[in-house]
Amino acid sequence: MAVLLLGLHGGAGAAGLCDAPFMHDQGKVRLDGSGALRLGADLSISEVKKTGQGECQARVQGTATFGLAGLPPGKSDLDYWMTLRDGQASFERQTQQGGREPVQGKFDLRMLGLFSYGEPITRAGQTFPARKFQINVDHKGVDAKPVVVHTGAKTVGEKASIQTAAGTQSCWPINYSRVIESTQASFSGLVLPIPEIRSTVTDWFCPELNMVMRQESQQQGVSSTVEVSELK
Repeated sequence: MAVLLLGLHGGAGAAGLCDAPFMHDQGKVRLDGSGALRLGADLSISEVKKTGQGECQARVQGTATFGLAGLPPGKSDLDYWMTLRDGQASFERQTQQGGREPVQGKFDLRMLGLFSYGEPITRAGQTFPARKFQINVDHKGVDAKPVVVHTGAKTVGEKASIQTAAGTQSCWPINYSRVIESTQASFSGLVLPIPEIRSTVTDWFCPELNMVMRQESQQQGVSSTVEVSELK
């Protein structure tokens, strides 16, 4: 669940997440969610090393939450070493012996385009192609099925000012459809089916911050919002 949440809030283009405002020692980012798809995280960043264009490493610590309408909410502690390279994120965690071991979860950080759209956004009406992504969720000791996500063609709307945790920002709304295929998830050892989730989504991408500061979505008439509530 923890890696899944990071996947839903990660993205990379030429620079992307490695150049996000919080990607530095003593960096901090908090994400709060509400509605049918309740995602949240309170993360601290340390041990940052930038190794090349769009490539970096960092230690990520904190808590992550995930809730889906009709299923019990989950919360887990995070303590991962994250490596970003060529738009892919991989994770390691500390073993009981003090070493490190790979985390199963690995995903394409361009999945939802939350940090970069791969090229500059320059005008309303600009479009980005439909994509398909797969997330391998980290359930230690559990044979969890991958999560498959389809995003439709994306269209940029008219730039507008919105209030964010970093003050008033002039941001581009990017509109698209999203389908998360049906799968299974494990909660406290109980495997439960998760039905297909179809959403219409708006990402509010703020170029001054190189981040989406708010994501709004609708699932069968029920609204969800995920937004950055703290950024250091």
